[in-house]
Amino acid sequence: MATAQSDSPRVFCIGTADTKLDELRFLSEYVRSSLNSFSNKSAFKVGVTVVDVSTSLKETNSCADFDFVPRKDVLSCYARGGESVVQLPDDRGQAIAIMNKALETFLRKANGEQILAGVIGLGGSGGTSLLSSAFRSLPIGIPKVIISTVASGQTESYIGTSDLVLFPSVVDICGINSVSKVVLSNAGAAFAGMVVGRLESSKEHSITTGKFTIGVTMFGVTTPCVNAVKERLAKEGYETLVFHATGVGGRAMEDLVRGGFIQGVLDITTTEVADYVVGGVMACDSSRFDAILEKKIPLVLSVGALDMVNFGPKTTIPPEFQQRKIHEHNEQVSLMRTTVGENKKFAAFIAEKLNKASSSVCVCLPEKGVSALDAPGKDFYDPEATSCLTHELQMLLENNERCQVPQLFVRKRMAAYDVTFHCKTQLR
Repeated sequence: MATAQSDSPRVFCIGTADTKLDELRFLSEYVRSSLNSFSNKSAFKVGVTVVDVSTSLKETNSCADFDFVPRKDVLSCYARGGESVVQLPDDRGQAIAIMNKALETFLRKANGEQILAGVIGLGGSGGTSLLSSAFRSLPIGIPKVIISTVASGQTESYIGTSDLVLFPSVVDICGINSVSKVVLSNAGAAFAGMVVGRLESSKEHSITTGKFTIGVTMFGVTTPCVNAVKERLAKEGYETLVFHATGVGGRAMEDLVRGGFIQGVLDITTTEVADYVVGGVMACDSSRFDAILEKKIPLVLSVGALDMVNFGPKTTIPPEFQQRKIHEHNEQVSLMRTTVGENKKFAAFIAEKLNKASSSVCVCLPEKGVSALDAPGKDFYDPEATSCLTHELQMLLENNERCQVPQLFVRKRMAAYDVTFHCKTQLR
């Protein structure tokens, strides 16, 4: 790899040069052209480096006039002990896994040296899998784009909780043609704009606001409570990050907790637990709440939207639930009312976590419903089920000296004012 501008910001254009060399060259040229165009209006000059992550035996040693990192140099980041050369296995899956780990180490090293301004790659399902987890390992804010054949399918496994952007390739990434030219050009220009925009922004503004940052979970049916909380916290000088409690939202919040971006949590909408226990499509996993408790940051928790389990269109609801009380939220989302027995399980899951806490936690239990649908005249109004949830959780936590469960007299659905008051108290 050339080092003429090694101390200046660089972007990496990454792909398997054994099969995608022409596409890599075209993309790299358009990224460089766009960067030069943008850079003429700014103080930044950004270099472009092509990185080969091929897993076949075919060697590629250059890519036009670009700085080039051959695959052996990437693989050297995977070398262990006295190894000087890493031999990839014949099995493609194993080879991709090794190259992925090597690329992750390579990118982290470049980021640690503060030369990495962004990453862009291209690939099919295998290439996207190889690139995506390495890209996800980079901090939020670093531009990361993959032009992919799977960008319009099920993408959660590729994106996870990162800010990775998947750009649909429309046609297969197999040669330069009238369609791929348009797609690669647009992706390259968009990526270049992201890179220059971020560099300009970092020059003008400090990333750190100095404010205490609070993570808040929300659903449409808990929005009034969250809005009241946000407004009151803003007046007190707090910054709030709101996460849609869709399974991915909870994980994203907890990833940011682990990364130190969030210093306190208002877990108002814990509905992901319902989907996890019952089998909905917006489920958390068994690690829900762990990051918050391990970091010992202030936590105010409530039971928002635990009256519902999420499914897709009504026709996708499993047969065993077809006779349950269903509310069609929209064409893509159907909600199922939870039962007394299920609510006991939710309470047990939450209590098991909170009873392991080594720092203080405040639990707010509303008495007039846990969502906008859990109210007189609404589809999910069920005082018995809601009362079971709150009473069961209170009973399971009553011997926990670290867990405050104040008696609340709710004036608004989901205890907007009371949750805010206890949040402020806990976060001080």
